[in-house]
Amino acid sequence: MKNLVIYRVISYILLFIAAFLSVGLFSTLLSALANPLALLPLFLVACVIIYTYCSWRFLVRGLDKGIVSRPVLRDLIKVNGYITLVLAAICLFQIIMVLLEPAMIPTIIEQAKAAQPPGNPMGEEMLAKAVQFTLRFLLAYSALLAIHTVLTLRLVKQNPQVFEEPAN
Repeated sequence: MKNLVIYRVISYILLFIAAFLSVGLFSTLLSALANPLALLPLFLVACVIIYTYCSWRFLVRGLDKGIVSRPVLRDLIKVNGYITLVLAAICLFQIIMVLLEPAMIPTIIEQAKAAQPPGNPMGEEMLAKAVQFTLRFLLAYSALLAIHTVLTLRLVKQNPQVFEEPAN
């Protein structure tokens, strides 16, 4: 299992980003409880975080060390992996559509400007650069997430011995 270099690199990149996402998740959880419509995006972010952690655990414990894991880890990887894959595909599609249609970017910038608090010193040029950076970052993150999820689901299927129940 030493030939998983690309998978391992992607796993650690996604784990690093998931750490930041988890901080954001916990910081917005209380405000989301006041607004039930905000719970769905938090649920989706939580699925991505759970998937990222469980796939990393599968890599480190199951594939690298050969430690047998409970079947619940496989189930968590599969369920959260499918949700993550759908979310990554939707994000990829939306970001590609925005990048292919440059006329949408001024609308996004205007919406971002309207969402800023009054007196924010960020100018329109700086805001345009921030929007471009965010779009490109999310494109790369969504692509890595989709590739990693497909690889993980394939590895889970190829390595059923990692999730065998220990005989009593």
